[in-house]
Amino acid sequence: MSADSGQLTPLLKAELSTLTALEQALDAEHQALVNNQVEELERATTTKNAAVAAHRAQQERRIGWMHGLGLSPDSPLGDLVSHCGDNATDIDLQNQLISLATQCQESNRRNGGLILRLQDRTRGALDVLRREDGGPDLYSLSGSREHQSDSRTLGKA
Repeated sequence: MSADSGQLTPLLKAELSTLTALEQALDAEHQALVNNQVEELERATTTKNAAVAAHRAQQERRIGWMHGLGLSPDSPLGDLVSHCGDNATDIDLQNQLISLATQCQESNRRNGGLILRLQDRTRGALDVLRREDGGPDLYSLSGSREHQSDSRTLGKA
């Protein structure tokens, strides 16, 4: 094991730890969204933002260390692992990071899609309450457009 690998392994482990925390926060966010738990959602969002910040800081530590080795900050992680001797532990950590990062991206997309659907549902409910969406346009026998609704207007609270 080279001296560089001895320094790389703890950096990758720390990065994996912050990414694991992010994955857990995304899962908590998903559960709060699905279960309509506002307080849990607020807590999960705060935790997620802290996990993102911690992960970003850990990546910056690794990038600073890479710069000290003479590697470009935008070099792929695989190049860094190769530069440090292709240690089996580092290769395994690299693969775990890739897999977990992909999983976090998918979870974040899933949560974002769920948030959009919940926003649409809420917007629709508000439209009904405000009577802004009277339903689809209907056509009379003469072919002219008319708007008709059999529902009753909700009273103001």
